[in-house]
Amino acid sequence: MIGLDYGSSTVKWFDGKRFGEGIPKGRGFVVGLSSLNALVKRVSFPICKGRQLEKLILNEVASDLSVEPSTLSVAYCPVERGEKGCTFLVFVEKREALERLPKTLRESSLLTLDLLGAASACNLLYPEQNLTVVDSGEGKTSLLRVEKGQLTDAEVIRGGFKFLLKSPDRLLSKIGRDENLLLVGGGALSSEFRELFKGYNWEVPSFSPFGELSPLFFNAFGLYHFKRAKCKASFVKPSLFSSELFQKNKEILVSASVVTLLSLLLFSFGELLELKAAKEEYELLKSSVRKELSQLLGERVVLPEVQVPQKLSQLRELERLLRVDEPSVLLYLRAISDSLPKGVKLLELSGSVSSAQFTLSGRAESQEALSEFTQRLKERFEKLSTSVSKEGKQLKFTITLWRVKVGA
Repeated sequence: MIGLDYGSSTVKWFDGKRFGEGIPKGRGFVVGLSSLNALVKRVSFPICKGRQLEKLILNEVASDLSVEPSTLSVAYCPVERGEKGCTFLVFVEKREALERLPKTLRESSLLTLDLLGAASACNLLYPEQNLTVVDSGEGKTSLLRVEKGQLTDAEVIRGGFKFLLKSPDRLLSKIGRDENLLLVGGGALSSEFRELFKGYNWEVPSFSPFGELSPLFFNAFGLYHFKRAKCKASFVKPSLFSSELFQKNKEILVSASVVTLLSLLLFSFGELLELKAAKEEYELLKSSVRKELSQLLGERVVLPEVQVPQKLSQLRELERLLRVDEPSVLLYLRAISDSLPKGVKLLELSGSVSSAQFTLSGRAESQEALSEFTQRLKERFEKLSTSVSKEGKQLKFTITLWRVKVGA
């Protein structure tokens, strides 16, 4: 496998011995996508695993974002187990972002996020320490909490280290002076950026074979060792039949499959009893989940994957009907106007107060100006999503906003 950090302006890779920039030749990549536009959140459910878990997570996220589940892709890993279920760290990416990857990467790669490469590297290099990882690149900064190799929390700040030099409080307000900081990414090589942490307990990693370039290749190193990570959240896993391993060892694998199939036909009576017991345990767990959901929803739950989204939809409609103090359109327009910095021009505005959603289109003279605009909007609106493309020397953007913060 090859660890491929695809999350910054420069693609970096590591194959266990060699490392470099760009996409190397070969197959079998662990690709860490940019977390710039990823949503990270903690959720809890009464079940800790099973085929229904991903559906529950996807429906929960889609309901929060008011979008169709088919437009999203989720990856998740458990971070806490309690008496009544588990808490998960969930990573959400637009499905279209995965589909824009080069075909060679989509077909034979495990797709995850670049920040999970950093968490994987911490598990290998700092297995007994509690760290706060500051992974700052050109376009974004990821803030990770890692406790003895286990990722417990993550946050993505829309702004790279150059942007944070102008607005350091956006990062420093989230960090305590008693935390042990590990600086990685391009920002770790900037003396000005490191100066921001004067008075904090911080270090920059340096290890073989990367030496002084260790901060740049930290995520690629972790992605190469991703199979040893404690949080193996991934959006897509590589197909066995498209892998280089299968192509080189097709005859051996086919023969082994035949032998395995014949072995399955020789199940003993005792093994069949074990399967029956496992099925009974599964049915008991399924019944327990339905019972818990029935108590939460106040009605009998037979099909959780259908009834839970319906109940959430009913509650949202009830909230809409009972809402008597919706902000006026002037409040939305003022919040947008107050957020405009120099270098950003709005060309189109559409939306309505009833849906609490507005869409802005325009152009920005620089990435810094656009980043400042989106950060100001984030302070005044509950949620936003951004789509950016380059048009000549300017950046063309479309931003969708949800629910203005009254008093912001």
